[in-house]
Amino acid sequence: MAKILADHEIERLLGSVLIGTEEKYINPNGIELRLGSHIRFHSTGEEKELGSESFLKVNPGETVVISSLEKIDFTEDTVQTIYPNSMLMGLITPTTTMMREGISQVSTKIDAGFRGILNWALRNGSTKDLIIQHGEPIFKLTIFLLDADEVPKLSYGERETDSYQDANSVVRSARRIPADIPKSKMLSSSFDKLDPKKQLREAGYPFDHIGTELVTLHGKFEVVSKDVMFLKDEFEKRTDELSAKIVAETGSLSEKLNEFRRSFLERVEAIFAQKFIRVTGIMIGGISIMYGGISFLETKNLSGNTLAFIAVIVGIVVFAITYLLSRKSK
Repeated sequence: MAKILADHEIERLLGSVLIGTEEKYINPNGIELRLGSHIRFHSTGEEKELGSESFLKVNPGETVVISSLEKIDFTEDTVQTIYPNSMLMGLITPTTTMMREGISQVSTKIDAGFRGILNWALRNGSTKDLIIQHGEPIFKLTIFLLDADEVPKLSYGERETDSYQDANSVVRSARRIPADIPKSKMLSSSFDKLDPKKQLREAGYPFDHIGTELVTLHGKFEVVSKDVMFLKDEFEKRTDELSAKIVAETGSLSEKLNEFRRSFLERVEAIFAQKFIRVTGIMIGGISIMYGGISFLETKNLSGNTLAFIAVIVGIVVFAITYLLSRKSK
């Protein structure tokens, strides 16, 4: 029957099965595993190297994939140099220290036959930044010694699907799904029909805070929207009333302007006709008188110069009379 290794048995594994660790990290029934150098930020897909004197900062609500500082060698050849006819498997659990700080970590296991550094994911579910130093313990490894009848037929790494054997950094998920899945083959909940604000509130920090703020803002927006709609309706009402008033007054003013225009034109035409008739009559009468006067003077045997002089005098008199009459009628 499998048994859990105690501290004095774990010491025997240092340097061969457990590589890169120290005795001070051994617990009564396990050993602490520490933060290594390989980091992958799940939200952005960035992969970075954490230096030996550096610190990892995980923002609230952020998930990171991290690697262990230690290398694990659970292969048959290595283990059986210490425990003949036996194999080892492990159970990885979060440290209570991380849990006390609001950090979400999942437990996992190490199959018999695995070799490489370990990858984990952790999520900062707290409301402040999580700071972890390179080499800081973050998980615990509990090791089980398997009896001969508990040793698996195929150890990890002997099957084609064992994708994480000999890992030396953060290894991306080996899971594969078809690129084009028919909707008839897809079974899902009605999550996509939920209120987005509710989804945010249920997603944890900082999204729940954002969802709460959105609900508050939505309420304020509805109040403002109602006020704006009232003002808009009132403005349209007043605008319509003013437009109708302007149209009515403009129509009346237009009629008055047309009436004034007609009266003015009639007045101008009457004045022009009166002046034209008066001037024309004077000119015709003057010409007739001049003609008669010249004819009369010719019968008196006057010379041409005398007649011309008389015509000029008469013309000046007629022009003066016409000018005076025109000026008087203005």
